[in-house]
Amino acid sequence: MKYGNIDINEFDIINTIMNNSQDTFYFKDKFSRILFSSRAHSLLWGVDDPEMVIGKSDFDYFPRDFAQQAYDIEQEIMATEIPILGTVEKLIRPDGSTMWLSASKYPLYDKEGNIIGTWGTSRDITSLKNAEEELKLVNKKLEEANQKLKELSVKDSLSGLYNQGYFFEELNKTFELYKRREKICQTNGFSLILLDIDNFKNINDKYGHLMGDYTIAHVGKTIAKRVRSSDKCFRYGGDEFAIILYDTELDGARTVAEKLRTSIAKNPIRFMDNEIQVTVSMGVSSFNEVGKAENMFQRADEKLYKSKGIGKNKVS
Repeated sequence: MKYGNIDINEFDIINTIMNNSQDTFYFKDKFSRILFSSRAHSLLWGVDDPEMVIGKSDFDYFPRDFAQQAYDIEQEIMATEIPILGTVEKLIRPDGSTMWLSASKYPLYDKEGNIIGTWGTSRDITSLKNAEEELKLVNKKLEEANQKLKELSVKDSLSGLYNQGYFFEELNKTFELYKRREKICQTNGFSLILLDIDNFKNINDKYGHLMGDYTIAHVGKTIAKRVRSSDKCFRYGGDEFAIILYDTELDGARTVAEKLRTSIAKNPIRFMDNEIQVTVSMGVSSFNEVGKAENMFQRADEKLYKSKGIGKNKVS
């Protein structure tokens, strides 16, 4: 062939591609043995001279499971005459290094249109794959950081429990969830415990705000230890706490509240050179008693103040 002043034949074109292209090319017979290989393809096999891989198969260079998979795919291509395009392959090279390839494989025909094997091409996408993995790692770290920020945004730093904003959000969300569940099937409701430290102002006035802060932190830790990990605990006011007990009816919630009240009352708080006895008053309400989330809070709050009014250190 002659183009302008340039003489070039098909062999020169093919030879240039096969020896210089960074993409790999190969041609195989019906038994998956190499008929012709580009230099880039033979280098995948750890062989510099493409002539040296002619007559060889993947079984001669790669782990048996990888070679068998490649063989099975090539047999399927010949049987169906359907090419496989752009698949991502992980290649463990003979030297132990790992490469990622984007590979396409096709049926190979003779002049009469008979299938005589397969041919294929692949491109090294290792750098791209590594970049994707690095990006996944960065995204994972960002997700973890965002989760920590979210946790901080809904946590009360003093007690370690969830804060007021998250309490009312979770109470409303939980109430709506249980209303939907109630329509679908019979299910246990959930309960709410409101808790207030008795005579907290006196603690602050007598021992100072450091003792007051320590008392809040101590009560918060005690609450968190005494409920299930699936339940949620909140500090929604100065010395006011709340607990949402999922799938727990009123009687069960009262039992939890009574155990918690007893635990706090029996364990004095020791801070610096001071030891004080702390008690709490509680009010308990349940999903099945009310029609709205705010009514549930109001009912528990009324019961809390009932406990205060009948002598404190009580559960109502």
